[in-house]
Amino acid sequence: MGGLGKAGRMYRVKIHVLPFTDHAGKEALMVFRGRQTCPLPPLYGFHVYFTHQDVNPGNVQPVELLEALIRDTPYFAYGCPYRLELHFLPMPGVTVEECDKACIAHYLEEKRHRGDYSSQIIHYETSIIPSGSLPGFVPSYIQYEGCDWLQGRLYSYQGANWSTDKQPARSIGFDPLPEEKLHVLAEEVMEECAVDGVLPPNRVDLRAFQKGEEYGVGPQHAGEDMYYLSNGDTQTITLEPYQQAVERGWSTW
Repeated sequence: MGGLGKAGRMYRVKIHVLPFTDHAGKEALMVFRGRQTCPLPPLYGFHVYFTHQDVNPGNVQPVELLEALIRDTPYFAYGCPYRLELHFLPMPGVTVEECDKACIAHYLEEKRHRGDYSSQIIHYETSIIPSGSLPGFVPSYIQYEGCDWLQGRLYSYQGANWSTDKQPARSIGFDPLPEEKLHVLAEEVMEECAVDGVLPPNRVDLRAFQKGEEYGVGPQHAGEDMYYLSNGDTQTITLEPYQQAVERGWSTW
Protein backbone atom coordinates (compact mmCIF):
# COMPACT_ATOMS: atom_id res chain seq x y z
CA MET A 1 0.00 0.00 0.00
CA GLY A 2 1.32 3.43 -0.88
CA GLY A 3 0.56 7.12 -0.68
CA LEU A 4 1.33 10.32 -2.52
CA GLY A 5 3.75 12.85 -1.02
CA LYS A 6 5.06 16.23 -2.14
CA ALA A 7 5.88 16.72 -5.82
CA GLY A 8 3.96 13.56 -6.63
CA ARG A 9 6.46 11.23 -4.99
CA MET A 10 5.05 7.86 -3.99
CA TYR A 11 5.85 6.36 -0.61
CA ARG A 12 5.02 3.16 1.22
CA VAL A 13 2.75 3.23 4.26
CA LYS A 14 2.31 0.87 7.19
CA ILE A 15 0.46 0.65 10.48
CA HIS A 16 2.81 1.71 13.24
CA VAL A 17 2.45 0.47 16.83
CA LEU A 18 4.40 2.58 19.33
CA PRO A 19 4.54 1.68 23.03
CA PHE A 20 4.57 4.55 25.49
CA THR A 21 4.13 5.09 29.21
CA ASP A 22 1.11 7.00 30.51
CA HIS A 23 1.00 9.42 33.44
CA ALA A 24 0.47 6.53 35.88
CA GLY A 25 3.48 4.57 34.63
CA LYS A 26 1.38 2.01 32.75
CA GLU A 27 2.28 0.73 29.29
CA ALA A 28 -0.01 1.92 26.51
CA LEU A 29 0.08 1.78 22.70
CA MET A 30 -0.26 4.32 19.92
CA VAL A 31 -1.55 2.85 16.66
CA PHE A 32 -1.74 4.73 13.37
CA ARG A 33 -1.24 4.39 9.64
CA GLY A 34 1.53 6.50 8.22
CA ARG A 35 4.61 6.67 6.05
CA GLN A 36 6.68 3.52 6.50
CA THR A 37 9.88 5.44 7.18
CA CYS A 38 8.38 8.06 9.50
CA PRO A 39 6.70 6.85 12.73
CA LEU A 40 5.16 10.25 13.62
CA PRO A 41 1.74 9.91 15.30
CA PRO A 42 -1.07 12.07 13.88
CA LEU A 43 -2.25 14.92 16.10
CA TYR A 44 -5.90 13.86 16.17
CA GLY A 45 -6.58 10.83 18.33
CA PHE A 46 -9.13 8.51 19.93
CA HIS A 47 -8.64 6.70 23.23
CA VAL A 48 -9.70 3.08 23.67
CA TYR A 49 -9.72 1.42 27.08
CA PHE A 50 -9.51 -2.33 27.66
CA THR A 51 -10.63 -3.29 31.15
CA HIS A 52 -10.60 -7.09 31.13
CA GLN A 53 -7.82 -8.60 33.24
CA ASP A 54 -6.68 -10.86 30.39
CA VAL A 55 -6.13 -8.07 27.83
CA ASN A 56 -2.70 -6.48 27.61
CA PRO A 57 -0.42 -4.77 25.05
CA GLY A 58 0.90 -8.14 23.93
CA ASN A 59 -2.40 -9.72 22.90
CA VAL A 60 -4.76 -6.86 22.00
CA GLN A 61 -4.08 -7.10 18.21
CA PRO A 62 -3.63 -3.35 17.63
CA VAL A 63 -3.03 -3.52 13.87
CA GLU A 64 -6.17 -5.58 13.31
CA LEU A 65 -8.18 -3.21 15.52
CA LEU A 66 -7.27 -0.14 13.48
CA GLU A 67 -7.98 -2.04 10.26
CA ALA A 68 -11.41 -3.08 11.58
CA LEU A 69 -12.24 0.52 12.51
CA ILE A 70 -11.31 2.12 9.19
CA ARG A 71 -12.69 -0.67 7.01
CA ASP A 72 -15.74 0.50 5.00
CA THR A 73 -15.01 4.14 5.81
CA PRO A 74 -13.35 6.68 3.45
CA TYR A 75 -10.19 6.45 5.55
CA PHE A 76 -9.54 2.91 4.35
CA ALA A 77 -8.80 4.08 0.82
CA TYR A 78 -7.52 7.62 1.37
CA GLY A 79 -5.40 7.45 4.50
CA CYS A 80 -6.32 7.62 8.15
CA PRO A 81 -5.61 11.03 9.75
CA TYR A 82 -6.01 9.94 13.37
CA ARG A 83 -4.20 7.72 15.85
CA LEU A 84 -5.60 5.28 18.37
CA GLU A 85 -4.32 5.24 21.93
CA LEU A 86 -4.90 1.92 23.65
CA HIS A 87 -4.96 1.91 27.46
CA PHE A 88 -5.18 -1.12 29.75
CA LEU A 89 -7.02 -0.76 33.06
CA PRO A 90 -7.92 -4.21 34.40
CA MET A 91 -10.96 -3.89 36.67
CA PRO A 92 -12.35 -7.33 37.53
CA GLY A 93 -15.46 -7.44 39.64
CA VAL A 94 -16.52 -3.80 39.30
CA THR A 95 -19.82 -2.54 37.94
CA VAL A 96 -20.11 -1.07 34.46
CA GLU A 97 -20.69 2.37 35.95
CA GLU A 98 -17.58 2.12 38.14
CA CYS A 99 -15.58 1.02 35.11
CA ASP A 100 -16.82 4.01 33.10
CA LYS A 101 -15.87 6.40 35.91
CA ALA A 102 -12.37 4.93 36.18
CA CYS A 103 -11.77 5.27 32.43
CA ILE A 104 -13.00 8.88 32.43
CA ALA A 105 -10.80 9.72 35.42
CA HIS A 106 -7.73 8.22 33.71
CA TYR A 107 -8.49 10.08 30.47
CA LEU A 108 -8.88 13.45 32.21
CA GLU A 109 -5.67 13.00 34.21
CA GLU A 110 -3.70 11.95 31.12
CA LYS A 111 -5.08 14.98 29.28
CA ARG A 112 -4.09 17.22 32.20
CA HIS A 113 -0.51 15.96 31.95
CA ARG A 114 -0.20 16.20 28.17
CA GLY A 115 -2.48 19.08 27.23
CA ASP A 116 -4.17 19.29 23.84
CA TYR A 117 -2.68 19.20 20.36
CA SER A 118 -2.55 23.00 20.04
CA SER A 119 0.80 22.96 21.86
CA GLN A 120 2.29 20.69 19.18
CA ILE A 121 0.93 22.94 16.42
CA ILE A 122 2.48 26.01 18.08
CA HIS A 123 5.80 24.22 18.47
CA TYR A 124 5.72 23.08 14.82
CA GLU A 125 5.10 26.68 13.72
CA THR A 126 7.91 28.14 15.83
CA SER A 127 10.66 25.52 15.76
CA ILE A 128 12.42 23.35 13.20
CA ILE A 129 13.37 20.76 15.85
CA PRO A 130 10.80 18.49 17.53
CA SER A 131 10.43 18.73 21.30
CA GLY A 132 10.19 14.96 21.73
CA SER A 133 6.74 15.18 23.33
CA LEU A 134 3.76 12.88 22.94
CA PRO A 135 0.92 14.38 20.88
CA GLY A 136 -1.74 16.14 22.95
CA PHE A 137 -5.42 15.38 23.20
CA VAL A 138 -8.28 16.60 21.06
CA PRO A 139 -9.49 19.82 22.76
CA SER A 140 -13.15 18.94 22.15
CA TYR A 141 -14.99 16.33 20.12
CA ILE A 142 -17.94 18.68 19.62
CA GLN A 143 -18.04 19.54 15.93
CA TYR A 144 -19.98 22.72 16.59
CA GLU A 145 -21.69 23.88 19.75
CA GLY A 146 -25.21 23.35 18.45
CA CYS A 147 -24.86 19.58 17.99
CA ASP A 148 -23.69 18.17 21.34
CA TRP A 149 -22.73 19.19 24.86
CA LEU A 150 -20.02 16.69 25.80
CA GLN A 151 -16.44 17.60 24.94
CA GLY A 152 -14.73 14.32 25.91
CA ARG A 153 -15.00 10.96 24.19
CA LEU A 154 -13.50 7.55 24.87
CA TYR A 155 -14.27 3.94 23.99
CA SER A 156 -14.29 1.18 26.59
CA TYR A 157 -14.21 -2.54 25.89
CA GLN A 158 -14.78 -4.95 28.77
CA GLY A 159 -14.42 -8.30 27.01
CA ALA A 160 -11.43 -10.63 26.81
CA ASN A 161 -11.09 -10.54 23.01
CA TRP A 162 -12.62 -7.78 20.89
CA SER A 163 -12.17 -9.76 17.66
CA THR A 164 -14.18 -12.82 18.77
CA ASP A 165 -16.42 -11.81 21.69
CA LYS A 166 -19.11 -10.17 19.52
CA GLN A 167 -19.95 -7.75 22.31
CA PRO A 168 -20.22 -3.99 21.88
CA ALA A 169 -17.81 -1.34 23.01
CA ARG A 170 -19.08 1.56 25.09
CA SER A 171 -18.75 4.98 23.45
CA ILE A 172 -18.68 7.35 26.43
CA GLY A 173 -19.22 11.08 26.09
CA PHE A 174 -18.35 13.26 29.11
CA ASP A 175 -16.96 16.65 30.19
CA PRO A 176 -19.99 18.92 29.55
CA LEU A 177 -19.69 22.38 28.09
CA PRO A 178 -19.44 25.14 30.70
CA GLU A 179 -22.79 26.47 31.90
CA GLU A 180 -22.38 29.76 30.04
CA LYS A 181 -22.15 27.88 26.72
CA LEU A 182 -25.02 25.45 27.20
CA HIS A 183 -27.59 28.01 26.07
CA VAL A 184 -26.37 27.76 22.46
CA LEU A 185 -27.41 24.12 22.14
CA ALA A 186 -29.90 23.32 19.44
CA GLU A 187 -33.47 22.73 20.58
CA GLU A 188 -33.50 19.19 19.18
CA VAL A 189 -30.53 18.23 21.38
CA MET A 190 -32.38 19.42 24.47
CA GLU A 191 -35.52 17.56 23.44
CA GLU A 192 -33.67 14.31 22.75
CA CYS A 193 -31.20 14.22 25.63
CA ALA A 194 -32.36 16.42 28.51
CA VAL A 195 -34.08 14.88 31.53
CA ASP A 196 -36.47 17.29 33.24
CA GLY A 197 -34.75 20.09 31.35
CA VAL A 198 -31.25 19.12 32.52
CA LEU A 199 -28.55 17.59 30.33
CA PRO A 200 -26.78 14.62 31.97
CA PRO A 201 -23.01 14.85 32.62
CA ASN A 202 -22.23 11.89 30.37
CA ARG A 203 -23.79 9.64 27.76
CA VAL A 204 -23.10 6.05 26.73
CA ASP A 205 -23.85 4.52 23.32
CA LEU A 206 -23.05 1.00 22.20
CA ARG A 207 -20.72 0.73 19.23
CA ALA A 208 -19.31 -2.22 17.28
CA PHE A 209 -15.59 -2.45 16.65
CA GLN A 210 -16.28 -4.60 13.60
CA LYS A 211 -18.63 -3.66 10.77
CA GLY A 212 -21.70 -5.88 10.72
CA GLU A 213 -22.05 -6.16 14.50
CA GLU A 214 -24.04 -2.96 15.04
CA TYR A 215 -26.16 -2.23 18.08
CA GLY A 216 -28.93 0.28 18.72
CA VAL A 217 -29.52 3.26 16.44
CA GLY A 218 -27.39 5.92 14.78
CA PRO A 219 -23.81 5.44 13.50
CA GLN A 220 -23.45 2.01 15.07
CA HIS A 221 -19.93 1.16 13.89
CA ALA A 222 -17.24 2.78 16.04
CA GLY A 223 -15.21 3.42 12.90
CA GLU A 224 -18.04 5.48 11.43
CA ASP A 225 -18.25 7.36 14.72
CA MET A 226 -14.55 8.16 14.50
CA TYR A 227 -14.78 9.20 10.87
CA TYR A 228 -17.59 11.70 11.45
CA LEU A 229 -16.01 13.07 14.62
CA SER A 230 -12.56 13.56 13.13
CA ASN A 231 -13.11 14.52 9.52
CA GLY A 232 -13.80 18.23 10.00
CA ASP A 233 -10.95 18.99 12.39
CA THR A 234 -8.39 16.83 10.60
CA GLN A 235 -9.08 18.56 7.30
CA THR A 236 -8.99 22.10 8.73
CA ILE A 237 -6.66 22.00 11.76
CA THR A 238 -4.39 18.99 12.26
CA LEU A 239 -3.67 17.37 8.90
CA GLU A 240 -1.51 20.07 7.30
CA PRO A 241 0.83 20.50 10.31
CA TYR A 242 1.13 16.73 10.53
CA GLN A 243 1.97 16.33 6.85
CA GLN A 244 4.51 19.17 6.99
CA ALA A 245 6.16 17.65 10.08
CA VAL A 246 6.44 14.33 8.22
CA GLU A 247 8.08 16.10 5.29
CA ARG A 248 10.58 17.61 7.74
CA GLY A 249 11.43 14.09 8.85
CA TRP A 250 10.10 14.45 12.39
CA SER A 251 9.50 11.16 14.17
CA THR A 252 8.24 12.76 17.41
CA TRP A 253 6.51 16.02 18.23
